[in-house]
Amino acid sequence: MDLPQNFNDQLYAPETSKKPEHRPGKSPSYAHQRCAPAGAPDFMLAAKRAKQVRHMPPMRYSPGDRLNVMIFDSEELSGDYAVNLDGTVNLPYAGAINAAGLTNSQLSHRIARALTKKGLFTAEASQISVQPVQYSAVNVTVVGAVFNPGRVTINAVREKERFDARKSKSGDNPLERRVPAALMAVGGVRPDADLSKVKVYRQGKVHTLDWRGAFSGLPVDDMPLIEGDHIEIPEAGCFQSALVRPSQITPGAVRLFISNLTQPGLNNANSVTNQDTSGGVPYGTRLLQALVQANCVGGSYSSNAKRYAVLITRNPKTRKTEVIQRAIEDLVRRSDRDTINPFLMPEDAIACYDSSVIEFREVMNTIYGTIAPPIGLSKL
Repeated sequence: MDLPQNFNDQLYAPETSKKPEHRPGKSPSYAHQRCAPAGAPDFMLAAKRAKQVRHMPPMRYSPGDRLNVMIFDSEELSGDYAVNLDGTVNLPYAGAINAAGLTNSQLSHRIARALTKKGLFTAEASQISVQPVQYSAVNVTVVGAVFNPGRVTINAVREKERFDARKSKSGDNPLERRVPAALMAVGGVRPDADLSKVKVYRQGKVHTLDWRGAFSGLPVDDMPLIEGDHIEIPEAGCFQSALVRPSQITPGAVRLFISNLTQPGLNNANSVTNQDTSGGVPYGTRLLQALVQANCVGGSYSSNAKRYAVLITRNPKTRKTEVIQRAIEDLVRRSDRDTINPFLMPEDAIACYDSSVIEFREVMNTIYGTIAPPIGLSKL
């Protein structure tokens, strides 16, 4: 049977090449000569380290954040406030004060200047402290080498948490308002991401972060996010197998769609139908492992050895659907199996096909069922 036809010769990952007969070192690479060949384990493209963020940037206020303002010897002005949609905080007598994008220290100085300007305090006498009470959800956009780019909301606050925050005087640690939360909200980074140059655009400035440590164990550059931040993940130009595993910025599991009508199990169709494909398999699973889970491997060698499977995937580079066919016994028996054994990506689908022996048997059973006389009438 002819292999499925796709639009391009080199598919998204080198293991999905249309030429599975190639041996290690000869399989076409994903993009450039510097990319690893098919089957290369734990490959990550070397990149010149970007200028690193030397310390964690402070949290900055965003619309919806709640904060506590304490003004010495002024109980009527002290209390909890919220940052308005336009980024301001309204203090009695002081009016609207811009707070979005400011740290605690910066907002304290700005409030002091506003109160001094109104004549409520002198510059020497004003003693003001600003502390967070609860950081709100923010909307950010993420583009580039991620699975589902777009605009997402992170650090969503539940009603119970909002009520509990009213009981506390100050303090909050919004772990879900950092870069990893935004990347996970768009499905995680793809295997062709250049993690040495993650860019965060904010108010005309660009912050360049290095996130390769999420896979190597080295320090990473992280930063808290505010409303309107824009994150860009550049493409590395290579499929990096080291990135195909669960991490803080990649999927923990991938959902699969499985079709299996082969015969090695007594109730094989039901066994697959009953699987919970919504949970999927761990990210980093290869095609052969999924075929074993789908009950497509094993059984009688004489009748099942020539079965084959197809992988239906979507190429994020071309946005086109691609179909890759593999002989199951090749995946099981070849020593260079990893060169033709693709990693599974989110929303992939796999289907198993019967061997010619089983197909012939099914045809004969169908013919026999059509021409054989019904039971009980054979002696009439």
